[in-house]
Amino acid sequence: MSEQEAFFQSDRVDQQPVRHALLWRLAGYLKPQWASLLALLGLMALGAFLEVMPSELTLRLINRFMGQGNLRGAAPLVAGFFGVLIAGMVVSLARYFLLARVGQQAMLQLRIQLFEHLMGRNTDFFHRNPVGRLMTRVTSDVQNLNEMFASGFVAIVGDALSLLAIVAWMFWTHPGMALVALGILPFLLVATEVFRRRAGEAFRETQRRYAAINAFLQEQISGMSLVQINGEESRSDRQFRGLNEDYFQAFLRTILAYAVFFPVVEFITSATLAALIFYAGFKLQAGAITWGLLLAFIQQSGRFFRPIRELAERYNVMQTALASSERIFRLLDNRDEIPEAPDARPAAFEHEIRFENVTFAYSEGGRQVVRDLSGVIPKGRRIAVVGHTGAGKSTLINLLMRFYDVRDGRITVDGVDVRDLQIRGLRSLFGLVLQDVFVFSGTLRENILLDRPRDEARLASVLEQSQLKGLVERLPQGLETPVGERGQKLSAGERQLLAFARMLYLEPAILLLDEATANIDSETESQIQTVIERVSHRLTTFTIAHRLSTIRDADEIWVMDQGSLVERGTHDGLVAQDGVYAKLVRLQFADGEAA
Repeated sequence: MSEQEAFFQSDRVDQQPVRHALLWRLAGYLKPQWASLLALLGLMALGAFLEVMPSELTLRLINRFMGQGNLRGAAPLVAGFFGVLIAGMVVSLARYFLLARVGQQAMLQLRIQLFEHLMGRNTDFFHRNPVGRLMTRVTSDVQNLNEMFASGFVAIVGDALSLLAIVAWMFWTHPGMALVALGILPFLLVATEVFRRRAGEAFRETQRRYAAINAFLQEQISGMSLVQINGEESRSDRQFRGLNEDYFQAFLRTILAYAVFFPVVEFITSATLAALIFYAGFKLQAGAITWGLLLAFIQQSGRFFRPIRELAERYNVMQTALASSERIFRLLDNRDEIPEAPDARPAAFEHEIRFENVTFAYSEGGRQVVRDLSGVIPKGRRIAVVGHTGAGKSTLINLLMRFYDVRDGRITVDGVDVRDLQIRGLRSLFGLVLQDVFVFSGTLRENILLDRPRDEARLASVLEQSQLKGLVERLPQGLETPVGERGQKLSAGERQLLAFARMLYLEPAILLLDEATANIDSETESQIQTVIERVSHRLTTFTIAHRLSTIRDADEIWVMDQGSLVERGTHDGLVAQDGVYAKLVRLQFADGEAA
């Protein structure tokens, strides 16, 4: 199975949605708009009444004035006819405006709910769900629902009221002709049910294929430099062509359903109109009906078929929206989150952080990346963790900040299990600096403050401590300089210094460094080492290190191998043991790195 097909299958819903359950849940987003909905219902009822008035006026106009051969005295009826048309136009304008407003208000709530829900998912959720897929949920899928609210869900009620008013008028004026006109309904119901069955899965598949395209595009554009460096343009092009072909074929199946359905509807409606005229011909010969009634019925039949055709057209909107809502609610029902205890305590760090027999695997039954690890991080001490790639070093940071929860054992802060602490308070204890720094679009100042209260004195001190002051002075706009998307206007070293400034402005109790000097030049590394030296003497520091030269002065070094803590001690002491750490040192000597 190809990677694209695997993605497609992961986005598939095994069972068809329970349509009434989806609609009922969607209706919940309209409840806050109940006043607007009542006004909308009133406009729809008025619009339904105005639907039948032109035919009634036509019938009276022809029956009263046709026999006398002139329109003397017809002015009131003619004025009433045009007045009804103008009133109908005004009602339609108000109705569509209110529909659009109600739909946008509902989608505003849904977008906010989706974004807040995403903010609460755990790290593993984002590892398993491509960004493009999530973007599709919040943008395209929500827009599909907006189309349904604006021109489908509520508008169907208006069409139903119009049909009800038209049918009532038909039976009131001539039951026999009304029955002929309504003879269309069984055939329409059969055609609509066949269409619904054929088109439903095609709509869902089209939306899934569209999400796959979005996910692929996001990944390829984000990694375009890597694609070009490795000459992978042709491979990416083939994959994209394949995804587009899959989407094209799914869309064709949808179009085919419509290509059959609409001509069938047109044939049924035309046949019904022919039957109505044929029936009325006999009645005219027998004198049972008047010309005015016949013309009014033909006129009203056109109005009768219009809502039916619109209902069929809105089925497209409804199916697309149901497919989108199916995936949106699947996302909203996701419970991949780090739970917070109802009685969670505020976090405080005064003494120590302790790992107690911690064991962890990223998946149930998967490889244990941390095994029965125990260790203490006393306040004010500098602890460094080293080991081969895959030894489980970075996992310790993920567990400390509760991006994941331990499987066995526990982690405590001043004797309190981190699972019993408030998540926001726990994470505020840490200042995290990663190897790959994420920078938001905006200015340098905004990326340092991250919406925290502005304190110019504190900011000036942070710039001095983080070695970022020189960069700010060189920039023409200083702290107000835009950094570009993902900080593309900054070098890797400048982004790293920005990360330290951001961390220092937070004023954390514990500094977490995860390979913070791995991908930068020697000059910037020297600057960062100066920063670390300045802050590590007053902060508790927990460092994941690859370059052993950067952690020689650590108070204690933990050496990890295959998830286990195999050695601990100072640099000199571990070298003297001639164990795993000493081997790592010798390997780096061989690579030319100074001890």
